[in-house]
Amino acid sequence: MNQRDLIYLIEKALLRRAELFDDGDSNCFRIFNGLADGLDGLAIDYYDGHILIQYFTQVAMSSLMEIVKSLDVVFAKNKLTMKSILAKNRNVKTDDAGNSFWRSTIIDGTYNEEDGLVVKQNGCLAKVDLVNGQNTGIFLDMREVRKSLGQFYSEKKIESMANLFCYTALFSVHAIKSGIKRSINVDLSKSVLRRAKDNYLLNGIDVDDRDFIFGDALKWVKIFAKKNTVFDFLIFDPPTFARGKKSQFSVRSDYKKSLETIGDIIPEGYILTSVNSHFVTKREYMSYHPEKWELLMFTNESSDFINTKAPYLKVGLWKVRL
Repeated sequence: MNQRDLIYLIEKALLRRAELFDDGDSNCFRIFNGLADGLDGLAIDYYDGHILIQYFTQVAMSSLMEIVKSLDVVFAKNKLTMKSILAKNRNVKTDDAGNSFWRSTIIDGTYNEEDGLVVKQNGCLAKVDLVNGQNTGIFLDMREVRKSLGQFYSEKKIESMANLFCYTALFSVHAIKSGIKRSINVDLSKSVLRRAKDNYLLNGIDVDDRDFIFGDALKWVKIFAKKNTVFDFLIFDPPTFARGKKSQFSVRSDYKKSLETIGDIIPEGYILTSVNSHFVTKREYMSYHPEKWELLMFTNESSDFINTKAPYLKVGLWKVRL
């Protein structure tokens, strides 16, 4: 694709999201989303002036330098701040030795790879890594979901929550800053739990090691139930597929039976559930939940993730009824 066409597409994409640049609560979001913005296989994200390009197709990869030049032109024309441009090839996952190729290249500007970057979403600070790994440390497509929960926490007087598959615990950070007293975070990765603690500290939240549990989230549901530990609210946002040393999780085979067990630790409470997959329809997602549960809210990925297909993210807020 030639540079003139790319400039047109990128500027059009920015105009569709112009209000996000003036959002005082968030300074990270998607500015170009594949075919819906005119080029299949290309995703461009904005992190407080740092630009992360991710390409998923050969066509997008072959246009990389033209994309970089076009971003320079469009940002200068619209007087937008650009601190650096990074690019990540999402076509190849690992080499023969198992080393990750999900590593960004710094193409332009200045980015401190050692320290990473602190950004803001929904008024919460989060440390992100734009170079290493598949994900940066924050899910940009959950911005509007988190925002919608702010009023819910106060209206329902939520005091305690469990955050299963917590990743870097931004749901917990947002909940605590919105008034809840305590969140228990469970994840099977020690490294993301360390990043979760960093996010607590960035937001002035005291870190209690007892609130960060390394282990299988579903096994901990059974432990909580055995100890009669209950919560007002629970986040259930598992990966589509996960494998541990002794167990594995798959949405299609394990999601429904997991929710049937989880109800025991949130009796008459609330739960936010999520499935991130094009292959799971809304109807299938809904069928995973017990019939007695009441759906209070249903939503999809944030509006900057414009799609030409059906939404991939299905998120529901449910009232648990036993």
